[in-house]
Amino acid sequence: MKLGLFAAAWLAGAFVALRLDPALLPLSLLLLAALSAGIFSRIHRWPLWPVVLAVVVLVAIVRAEFNDSPAPSLATPDNQTVTVRGTVVNDPEATGQFIKLVIESEVIDLGVGDQPFSSKLLVYAQPSPTQALRREPPYFRYGDHLLIEGLASTPRALAEFDYPAYLANQGISGVIYSRNAVLTAPSAEKAGGWRGRVFDLRGRMSENLVDALPDPQSAIAQALFLGKRGRLPSDLVEEFRSTGTSHLLAISGLHVGSVMLIALTLGAGILGKRWNAYLIFPFALIWFYVLISGAPPSAIRAAIMGTVFLVAVVLGRPRGILPALALSAAAMTAHSPQVLQQISFQLSFGAMAGIAMVLRLQERVGAAIAGWTAAKPFQGSHWLGFILRWTAASFIVSLGATMATWPLVGFNFDRIPILGILATALALPALPFILLGTLATSLGGLFHPAIAQIFGWITWLPLSYLLELVSRFPALAVSGGWIGSWLVWAWFLIIGALLLLRTGFAYRLPQGSLAGTLLKQPTEPGAGRSGVSSTALRNFSVAIAFVVVAVFIWTRIFAGVDGKLHVYFFDVGQGDSVLIVTPEGKQILVDGGPGAESATSALARHLPKGDRSLDMVVLTHLDSDHSRGLLEVLDRYDVASVLFSPENPQSIQSAMYPQWRSMLDREDPMEIPAEAGQQVLLESGVSLQVFNPSAQANLGSRNNHAVVLRLVYDDVSFLLASDIESEAENRLLRSSPKINSAVLKVAHHGSLTSTTPRFLAGGILRLR
Repeated sequence: MKLGLFAAAWLAGAFVALRLDPALLPLSLLLLAALSAGIFSRIHRWPLWPVVLAVVVLVAIVRAEFNDSPAPSLATPDNQTVTVRGTVVNDPEATGQFIKLVIESEVIDLGVGDQPFSSKLLVYAQPSPTQALRREPPYFRYGDHLLIEGLASTPRALAEFDYPAYLANQGISGVIYSRNAVLTAPSAEKAGGWRGRVFDLRGRMSENLVDALPDPQSAIAQALFLGKRGRLPSDLVEEFRSTGTSHLLAISGLHVGSVMLIALTLGAGILGKRWNAYLIFPFALIWFYVLISGAPPSAIRAAIMGTVFLVAVVLGRPRGILPALALSAAAMTAHSPQVLQQISFQLSFGAMAGIAMVLRLQERVGAAIAGWTAAKPFQGSHWLGFILRWTAASFIVSLGATMATWPLVGFNFDRIPILGILATALALPALPFILLGTLATSLGGLFHPAIAQIFGWITWLPLSYLLELVSRFPALAVSGGWIGSWLVWAWFLIIGALLLLRTGFAYRLPQGSLAGTLLKQPTEPGAGRSGVSSTALRNFSVAIAFVVVAVFIWTRIFAGVDGKLHVYFFDVGQGDSVLIVTPEGKQILVDGGPGAESATSALARHLPKGDRSLDMVVLTHLDSDHSRGLLEVLDRYDVASVLFSPENPQSIQSAMYPQWRSMLDREDPMEIPAEAGQQVLLESGVSLQVFNPSAQANLGSRNNHAVVLRLVYDDVSFLLASDIESEAENRLLRSSPKINSAVLKVAHHGSLTSTTPRFLAGGILRLR
């Protein structure tokens, strides 16, 4: 109770400072007066609690006033060219067409010369040609010193999200889009330090997940376990948001708590519970998880709570959630008072308070289920009780978190998913299996890819369950525009009063819960046996693993070819990507679209589950809307051969050439230069004919040197015209009388410079 009052006083002081911005002189006088009142109360033996709490409030106000001054704003017109020198201070991540990174700027040039500018900037950059040749994606690292030239952009509020406030709360003062980010000094061991090594490990674990899991399961695994969300398809993110389960994608107390329970299970099973040594394992694992997940504030707060809980176990004190929650909130605001203004902090703090509200209900439901399954006809059915308690706990936890935070969600995002409680309850049972599986997969890959592949097969099942759930669950929501700040305040005051009216802050873990069983917490009389033996748990886990592997193998066996030609034209936005699957199962990808995930996301939907191989990749030309997605394909897939236009002055000058050349050298597929007149026999009766480029023709632009293919299968043919323009079309009419095809993929996305009337009138589209 005392710890909760101290934390509440501290939070109140920080909040007052952020809202009222009081002057330091009156604060100092009030603090001296409070200390004098304390001495006076001590002399007269009056209660000191009011004075102590007042001092805590005043100290918190002073701390907030001495907080770092707000970052200077990057006050420039939109699309003004700026030049910045700075150091990378985050773990860079590939997203779309750029690499997303945060720099701590030192000097800025707004067109009038260098000026000191110390602030964080969000940068979307592309590597220089030299850097693309020397480094693997994402090309930038923590601690790199960069010279960045780009266009400044003013962040704007989105329809349901205050993006400028979100950046400001992280100390970011502006956004820059750059196609010219030059490495002036690499991250030295001293500059990168231990954080650089952690980020390197995080990157290797991420790549292990990508190698062992298909898309989009690998993207979900990276988001849930490592906090990397750059590879999540936008439509999948929207599905999570519309079903009210988007909070599962953000590392929070739910994830850290699941990791701690997993670690408690493993630690107790390996070391036993006779001494408290087994608690070292969950302590180390939750902080390891925080580091590799990028150390978001919500994860740090949850780790502090977990640490307080474990220390309380060692000391034999009441193991409550509220003291840990209060201490973690106070510690984070002591470090950075601005965290109180972050919506993520408010949501996760409110969610944990809601969970604390329903713990007693969860305890009673767990005890009732344990007693019911202990009686006939279910006597001895420990697994039935375990599953029922887990399901009930998932629903009750989801109910508590949602009921506590719905006003905040509606106020900030103007939408309340009314079925979010049920969707979250159905998703929660899979979360521990996903986290444990991704941990085993990512760490196993550090030793051997085969180990990661085995664990990846097992992890694929709960990940697929989660994906199917959010994709098929009905998205029903009501508007939250009617919710005002007064309702938010009133709601949380009610929750706070209810919490204080309960029996102090000594909330114990539910007596029917797995953690309570592991920590030998006594159960109520008549509650029945609620635990599961370690032998049964081990046997069940092994059985699940064998079932998953068997299902995966038999699925691959029966997912054979159907003897038909399939041609898929992928919707990748302003760009091209085409997949050809022959009757005997040969797989050829032509172009990869404009985004890093354009082709890989589409391939995951059309290739057999777990198939990470392509017989051929065709790059028609090096424009980014055709080539960027192929970089990720070459990185993730086992590509046997690559057919592409021979290097020429136009292609070498392309901004994509260094990245493309570097990826080919690293992955080392068979390289086949394309030239008019070639014919690639894919299998009996199926071939690719190359009509462009021609070594004899000098057609000027890079578009006119693009590879043009004709896919022929018996009497059916497809002409894939890439981005050629009228000049190349006229040459094809003169030199290739047999170019007529049944299906035409129009050139250059239907541009006016292509697919001319003469080209069509020349018999290109006559059906054969």
